[in-house]
Amino acid sequence: MLAGFAPIDSFPHNRRDPDLMMRRDCPVCRLRHEDVVVEFPDFQFFTDSAEQPKIVHIQQVHCRHCHAYYMNPCYSPEGFAVLFAQAGMTYGASEMRKQEQLGWLRARDLLRPGSLLMDVGCYTGDFISVLPDEVKAVGVDIDPAIIERARKAVTGPNRRFLAADLTGFSFDERVDTFTMFHVLEHLPHPRAVLEQLRRIARPETRLVVEVPLLEKGKTNDINGYLTVSHLTHFSLRTLEICLETEGWQIVDRTDQPDYNGYRVLAKPADPFRSDDDKDPRQPYNRGDAGDLDRLHDYLIHWYRQRDKAEERLDAVPPAGRCVLWGAGFHTELIYNLTRFFSNSPERRYLLVDSDPTKQGRTWRGVPIVDSSELENLDWTQTNLLLSSYGSQEVMTNLALEMGVPEEKIFRIYDTIRRY
Repeated sequence: MLAGFAPIDSFPHNRRDPDLMMRRDCPVCRLRHEDVVVEFPDFQFFTDSAEQPKIVHIQQVHCRHCHAYYMNPCYSPEGFAVLFAQAGMTYGASEMRKQEQLGWLRARDLLRPGSLLMDVGCYTGDFISVLPDEVKAVGVDIDPAIIERARKAVTGPNRRFLAADLTGFSFDERVDTFTMFHVLEHLPHPRAVLEQLRRIARPETRLVVEVPLLEKGKTNDINGYLTVSHLTHFSLRTLEICLETEGWQIVDRTDQPDYNGYRVLAKPADPFRSDDDKDPRQPYNRGDAGDLDRLHDYLIHWYRQRDKAEERLDAVPPAGRCVLWGAGFHTELIYNLTRFFSNSPERRYLLVDSDPTKQGRTWRGVPIVDSSELENLDWTQTNLLLSSYGSQEVMTNLALEMGVPEEKIFRIYDTIRRY
């Protein structure tokens, strides 16, 4: 049965817990001289809960020493558990992207039959599932529940999965290739993970890392480069610092032309120096001062894009009912970044989402139902807001197929830049 519409913030039991976040030194230079750049004092992890704290204070900061940008405090292990319990359909690469990655690896002779590839931060094993059968693959991730899902989803004699702390696991076999496609930016201690991989690498081992970069951060998406999904926001220089200081020498670089992805291939540097051996007087952790100018330029662009989004949101009639398609990060950002909800206290809302982990629950008091319920609504006094970036074209077509009048569909973005 279709849930009723509800006012925003009608759930009174959401609360905070400092244990969801933890402070850290700069993940690049390991010092702590930082300035706050952007903050969201009232950010909520997905759906409401009377039992589990969901609200945190997000801060994106700038390191005055190496010019790195990162979240501080960042999510603690407890915070990650809350976040990923309902983020299952928020992350993941498209099939097209996986095929491009395979082609890139094959062109560099990194998919040889019988070779061993370790996907670090494998999540549910999606990338391993598309690897050639003759390539041996091991997926490593910290969450035992996620690893169990991967074991059930991806099977075969050359497929294994290991639940382990990425900063301290042991592995005695020869690894030919490590892959980390859009993983490093999600880690609280990226250098510690790179150091651990260097310790178990052989001279012939190769490491593939891909991350978004500040230099390519401009987009019209209000989520943007300083997204709350990432713990470290790399520039070209800060990525180089992390790799170089942990014993990796970059031998190949690939700039993705159609989305914000920068890929490097690295080999073990010789000789390897542990942290105890490194001379703190050496300029290994000196950043690029130009990154501060790049950040200022990016922020000007981001605020302008937020203002454009605000203009589109203002076009939604303030009275009546509004359905938001999307019960994830994007809707939470609309709440934190715009006046969409606060300017129309009389409006009532309903959320639709295809993720079953969210359906039947509420977000800030607003019920969440399956997107198929759009067919059952009376659109005479109801409007539909597409609260998504990359999926808004698909949402538009599906909404029209389900009988939503075109004039009742409101989009925030005119164009989409694929990630």
